[in-house]
Amino acid sequence: MRSVQPDSTGYAVRDDVKISYEVFGRQEPAILLLPTWGIIHSRFWKGQVGYLSRHHRVITFDGRGSGQSSAPADPEG
Repeated sequence: MRSVQPDSTGYAVRDDVKISYEVFGRQEPAILLLPTWGIIHSRFWKGQVGYLSRHHRVITFDGRGSGQSSAPADPEG
């Protein structure tokens, strides 16, 4: 269960791989929460996003091959 719902969601595409992102809050400055490990998706930050988004714009994203992001077709990618 989430403490707050995202204000917007989307995908950035690079080399045919979709990277999922979510944006919470609207106030500046923005805070980008990076993936912690390659196998954990952005919901890892759910405990921090609720508080931080009251005072900042918070952006989270899923790394390649985890969460809502796609994986590269080529194993070397």
